[in-house]
Amino acid sequence: MVTSSSSTTVHSSLPIKSPQQEITTKPDFSIFTAVLEGFADGLLILAQDGTCLHRNQKGKAICQTLNQSSNQEVPDCLWTLCSHLLEGRDLFPDHAVVLTQDFTCTVGHCIRAKVKWLDWPDSSDTYFLVMLEDQTLAAQTSALLEAIQYDLTPRERDVWVLRRANRSYEAIALELYITVNTVKRHLKSIYAKRKQAMEEMVN
Repeated sequence: MVTSSSSTTVHSSLPIKSPQQEITTKPDFSIFTAVLEGFADGLLILAQDGTCLHRNQKGKAICQTLNQSSNQEVPDCLWTLCSHLLEGRDLFPDHAVVLTQDFTCTVGHCIRAKVKWLDWPDSSDTYFLVMLEDQTLAAQTSALLEAIQYDLTPRERDVWVLRRANRSYEAIALELYITVNTVKRHLKSIYAKRKQAMEEMVN
């Protein structure tokens, strides 16, 4: 089940371009494939009719976790966000508006989606640039780096990774087969080590 941190309303119905118009205005993104694949975040480039012109492998993987029961290239929740950007274009014609929304995907990760306009050279059209960040995975990566920085024990590292992913004491205890009091004891030690590491950096 995909949930969102803020409400969305309508799924706009947009005009479909004719095949001839698509042929003359569709840009070639293939030369930038290697560049787009190098990004850690998921990236999608969409036409205003909802056609997915390009998405990197990370973007494809995240879209699959946001799709509840279909094989759509563009999940409904992302297209709704794009539609809101299109609807607000006349209201803020001179502003570089970026819409941001958080979603909880089917595997429980928090996905932050950002949508902005993308102008392409030699093209009369403007496209949607969709950026997707798996914040849960990013927090876990940061926690692993911090575990090295704070010199945590293997068990403290396990607790810290889950805590940085916003897991409750009870959820951490359940996953690691330990008591809540043990979780609190580990976190007390972690915070002390973190404070010491910060003080050493300052000095």
